[in-house]
Amino acid sequence: MNDLNTTHTIQPQSMDTYSGPVDEEEIDLAKYFGVLLAYKWFIGLVVFIGILLGGSYAAITTPIYQTNVLIQIEDQQASSLAALENVAGMFEGDATTGAEIELLRSRMVIKEAVDQLSLNIFVEPEYFPLVGRAMARYFTPQQSGVVEPWFDQPQYAWGGEKIVVDFFEMPDTLLGKSLQLIAGPSGKYRLLDQHQQLLLEGKVGKLAEVSEGKDGKIKLFVSVLKARSGTHFQLIRFSPIRSIKRVLGDFSVQEKSTNSGILNLTMVGPDKVVITQLLNKIADVYVAQNIARSSAEAELSLNFLEKQLPPLKERVNAAENSYNEYRIQNSSVNLAGETKAVLEGLAQIEVALLNLRQERGELRKRFKVIHPVIKALDSKISILKAQGEKFEKDADQLPETQRDILRLARDVEVNTGLYTKLLNTAQELNMVKAGTVGNIRIIDYALIPETPVKPQKRLIVVFAFFFALFLGIILALLLRALRGGVNDPDEIERRLGLPVYASVIHSKAQRRMMKRAEKDGRAIGILARRQPDDSAIESLRSLRTTLYFSLKQADNNIVMVAGASPKVGKTFTSINLGAVLASDDNKVLVIDADLRRGSLHRYIGRPRNHGLTELITETTEEGIAEYIQSTGVEGLSLLPSGSLPPNPAELLLHESFKQKLEILSGTFDYVIIDVPPILAVTDAAIIGKNAATTLLVVKANFHPMRELEQATRQLQQAGIVIKGVVFNDVKVNNRHYIYQYDYKEVPEKSFGQFLTR
Repeated sequence: MNDLNTTHTIQPQSMDTYSGPVDEEEIDLAKYFGVLLAYKWFIGLVVFIGILLGGSYAAITTPIYQTNVLIQIEDQQASSLAALENVAGMFEGDATTGAEIELLRSRMVIKEAVDQLSLNIFVEPEYFPLVGRAMARYFTPQQSGVVEPWFDQPQYAWGGEKIVVDFFEMPDTLLGKSLQLIAGPSGKYRLLDQHQQLLLEGKVGKLAEVSEGKDGKIKLFVSVLKARSGTHFQLIRFSPIRSIKRVLGDFSVQEKSTNSGILNLTMVGPDKVVITQLLNKIADVYVAQNIARSSAEAELSLNFLEKQLPPLKERVNAAENSYNEYRIQNSSVNLAGETKAVLEGLAQIEVALLNLRQERGELRKRFKVIHPVIKALDSKISILKAQGEKFEKDADQLPETQRDILRLARDVEVNTGLYTKLLNTAQELNMVKAGTVGNIRIIDYALIPETPVKPQKRLIVVFAFFFALFLGIILALLLRALRGGVNDPDEIERRLGLPVYASVIHSKAQRRMMKRAEKDGRAIGILARRQPDDSAIESLRSLRTTLYFSLKQADNNIVMVAGASPKVGKTFTSINLGAVLASDDNKVLVIDADLRRGSLHRYIGRPRNHGLTELITETTEEGIAEYIQSTGVEGLSLLPSGSLPPNPAELLLHESFKQKLEILSGTFDYVIIDVPPILAVTDAAIIGKNAATTLLVVKANFHPMRELEQATRQLQQAGIVIKGVVFNDVKVNNRHYIYQYDYKEVPEKSFGQFLTR
């Protein structure tokens, strides 16, 4: 409760009837703010739970790391047709980059990387549900051994466990199935299938092998196994397609910026070492295949030449042998000058034709036949052919012996030149193949990340806070709407047409007194006596002032304090209002007329027996005083309920009750009657006929408006006029209007002096 003394009081001129205007309800932000303040502890609890859940999620969730590789795609060798380069650029786009991205995500590259790193084998320890993985994660690698099992669950891994499977081969029927590996003593282990059937037994560092019927064999090689005996591991061998899909799910490729030619390869995953190794391996495999693709043409040409060189070498040897044999047979050692000139001309023309034809073949891969370059080469070839034909004619005019020698020598020269040319070309292709680097360059290799990219713990906690706050506000407003308790005295005045005499502030001191009494079994005590400066008592002093003007026009000094339902504060209001009235030299009697479960006697620590029940059944009027009990407050007396009778309503209808009540009214300045709830029993309607003033106690945020309307209707049907409402147990923060004043102790004679004016 706030320390402010707060109250809302109706002015005296409107004490009996209330005919204020009934305004249409408008949206009142202050009212909703008051509801939120009233539910501040509930909202705080929701926020606390939200932060706790968010923090737990952030702590338990497996961290995900991210690493990246940068690759540059260099331009291909420019076309020799320089004049068309600018025009060709108009038709170029991101086709090359897009193609390289698809190559990077192709099965050719991913499968090779997966196979080299054996990532088609998934193996990890089994962790305790929810928290086991997080607990094991906080085990530092520098610690030796493994963590002792928690919760008496030795089958789970709790930290420090490690397993490395280098080779795992199985039948296709077991691919993708989750198998269970159980660590044993001295490095031994057992492998079970999904039905807990034993598949094989093995030992660390040795290949375990077993035949699986017609399906094939199971081979398993475990190189490292660090775990307690009995620890369970999950082992899965994925199919190639499944392995590739798992990698592609965590792998992405994007161009760094438009037309930059720089590709950013990104890999995410829970194991920062594995994702780093895998991403670097993908980059290496991609570069290797790019180099292989770039040197493929040279390799194909080289393979062709390597097949052509041996038979060509044999032709050279055969031509030389034939030439030498002919010269020996014909005793011809030297060629004549004319024959030698023809031979050299023919040889040169043959070699030149060979070079031109080879050059034309290369250019035809890039240009059409009608291209000027091709036409120029064809023209040169025609000229050389014409020259060759002329030399052939000259050779035909030579003597027969010279012609034969010329033919044999030409075969030697041409075949030797052709062989030499092909041999040089093969060497050049070997150099090209060895020096091929491709058009792909790795700029940055992946490095092992230091911090995870998710979960972002701070962001999660902040989001959890705001979400829980929003949820708490929504739930508070929903609870308020479902509960339907009236929390605004103005609403009572509008809907019921009853004036609100006072709003009694919630008292923390009274709450402590109640708890102490329940714990120790002692008297609750009267708050007005123990804490006279409490805000609730100040509110009752305001009620006393308003009640004075109401009683001036009443037929008697009897005040009935009623309530629609139990636990609304009738008894608290009755005893403390009596104490406030008695503080001004008045004789006040508080009667506990709840003959079913009266509790006023608990405030003074006296027994309930020998009270109102016995007083009503008493035949004489002389012994009334012996039923009245002292309260410890000067001027305040109490008549407890007495023994609980089996027929309270019939007892209250007895004429003796009315007679005794009239006697007590004449004896005391004020008589306050605490009655049972109106909606529960008819006792209040019976007693109310004897009281000139009836106060209806309404607890804030407790009664639906329908309940108050029904209680008011029942009293009115019994002919009882409700003078006013006491709005009880108001939380200061729940008020959208607050009156503040500093309480000062009022001298005991001041109110009496006011009455005599």
